[in-house]
Amino acid sequence: MVAEHRAGPGAGPRSMARRRALLDAATRLFVEKGFEKTTLSDIIALAGGSRATLYEQFGDKEGLFRAVLEAHQERFLANLECVEANPSLRPEDALTHMARGFLRAMLHDDSLSVLRVLVAEGGRVPGIAETFLAMGPDTTAARVADYLRVLSAKGLLRIDDPAMAARAFLGMIVGRLFLDRLVDPQRAIDPEKEDLYIRRAVRLFLAGAACCPQAAKGPGAEVPLRPGCPAPALARIAGAS
Repeated sequence: MVAEHRAGPGAGPRSMARRRALLDAATRLFVEKGFEKTTLSDIIALAGGSRATLYEQFGDKEGLFRAVLEAHQERFLANLECVEANPSLRPEDALTHMARGFLRAMLHDDSLSVLRVLVAEGGRVPGIAETFLAMGPDTTAARVADYLRVLSAKGLLRIDDPAMAARAFLGMIVGRLFLDRLVDPQRAIDPEKEDLYIRRAVRLFLAGAACCPQAAKGPGAEVPLRPGCPAPALARIAGAS
């Protein structure tokens, strides 16, 4: 595996600017031509600079490809800052807020472009796919799982496996909308239909996790969970102890 080459904290503005130019050029060319057909000469011709600079910053083309994906992951994580549970909201509204943030981060043009490269070329860089999943979708799933544990602690829901439930929830959210945009970048998504899709997915998820529909509608639900309620496939609701 190629050793990572990063501009250290003491790197000057010119060095950082050269690094940024190389990353931008490589991202554009990897998206347009693919990893295999993009040459270092192509990247240098577009970004300027020299091979010596590229080797110093990234090691080789594989190192540059890894750096492009890591830079995308950092931007993706920044877009996920809004995917945090708001304890002052009803569970339905909090999950809708989290779902909307995750879906919009996934459907961003930059995300889709880099994901296409990752799907086509990710096997050329060992470990890069796992790194992407850990930094993006897995981070989001962990936040959702933490929130589901909070709901369980309040007695609103009791979910046997919050991590699995969170992954299932996010899978419901991205679903067909993400697939449509991934295979057809020109396809426009109606914001109203997107919002309706998210809200229906959230309600479907909560319906599977709640024995009493009212129980998921707000903190301190007025209608208590009923003892002896049959366990749904995704999540089991326990009666008041």
